[in-house]
Amino acid sequence: MNDTMTEIPLWTKFINWLLYSHFFIALCAVAMTLQTGYLVPAIDPGPTLLGLVFFSTLTIYALHRLVSARKVGDALSIERFDIIRTYQHHIWGYTVLGIVGTAICFFLLPWRLKGALLLPGVLSLGYVFPFWGKQRLRLRDFHYLKIFLIAGVWAYVTVVLPAIDQGMPWHTILLLATERALFIFMITLPFDLRDAHLDAYHAGKTLPTQMGTTSTLYLATGVYLLWSILVGFLYPTPTSWALWASGGYAWILVCYAPKVKHDYYYTGLIDGTMLVQFGLIALVAAVF
Repeated sequence: MNDTMTEIPLWTKFINWLLYSHFFIALCAVAMTLQTGYLVPAIDPGPTLLGLVFFSTLTIYALHRLVSARKVGDALSIERFDIIRTYQHHIWGYTVLGIVGTAICFFLLPWRLKGALLLPGVLSLGYVFPFWGKQRLRLRDFHYLKIFLIAGVWAYVTVVLPAIDQGMPWHTILLLATERALFIFMITLPFDLRDAHLDAYHAGKTLPTQMGTTSTLYLATGVYLLWSILVGFLYPTPTSWALWASGGYAWILVCYAPKVKHDYYYTGLIDGTMLVQFGLIALVAAVF
C-alpha cells in the first residue's frame, strides 16, 4: 500500500489530505454553524464558538477514523482505512492540534455554553471510544442508533449551541434544529449503505442495512419532502428557494449513491452538500 501511495498524482494526495485529515468535514461543520446565523439574523455565532466547532469536529472525526481503522485491522480491505493507516502519524498530529484548539476555545466560552457542551461531548466520545461490555461496543455499534446520533449531534452543535448563546426561545430552537437534523439524516443514509459490510463486521444493525437499498431511498425521499415542508414553514423566499435547491441537489446525490463505490463521492460530494447549501444561503444574504 505504501508503494502505491507514493505513485499517486499530487492532486490525489491533496484530496486525500483534505478529506482524511478531516479538515474538510470540520469546515462543513463551521459552514453549517455560520449558516444558522444567516438563516436567523438574531443568531450570531462568534469566532470562539466557530473555533470550537472546527477543532472539536476535527478531533472527533480524526479519532473516530483512527479507532475504527485499528478495530478493523487487516480483517477488511477498505481503501479509506488503508489511506488513514498510511498517514496515521499525520492524523495523530491533527488530532493533537484539534484537542489543543478545542481546549483553548472551550476555556474562552461563556459558562452557559460550557454546560451546554456536556451532552454532545459525552455522545461524541461514546461514539468514538469502546466502553460497553465484553465486546467493547461504541455507541455507533448499538443497533439503529448511529444515524440518529449523527443527525442529533450535528443539529445540536450547529443550531442549538449558537441559538442558546443568543438566548433564543426553545420552541424556535427545536424547530430550527429539527430542520437541520432532517437534512443531516438524509445525507447520512447512503453512508450506512456504503458501510454495510463494516457494520456487519461489528455485528451492528442500521436502518439502511435492514431496509435494503430501495426502501432506504424511499426513506430518503420522505425525509427530503418533510424537510422541504419545514423549510417552507420556517423561512421566507428567497431563502427557502436556496435551501430547496441545495436540498434537491443533495437528494439527487443520495439517490445515485448506491451506484457509486468510491469514497470521494461520499466524503467529498455528499458531505460537500453542506458547503453548497451554505454557499447558496450566503449568496442570497448578500444579494437580498
